[in-house]
Amino acid sequence: MPYVNVKVVGKLSKEKKQKIADDISNSLLKHAGKPVEHTYVVFDEVNGENWAKGNQLFG
Repeated sequence: MPYVNVKVVGKLSKEKKQKIADDISNSLLKHAGKPVEHTYVVFDEVNGENWAKGNQLFG
């Protein structure tokens, strides 16, 4: 049972999340033989002020 955690700075629309979940699930099916119905994709939308690269916050 694959579990994929997608972390992004900011918000994604429901439509974009659906497309990403489809792509990830189908890729795991194609390359690893993991059934789509057993794949979990979780989205963490992080506010830019809570994420930094080096010493620079994104927000």
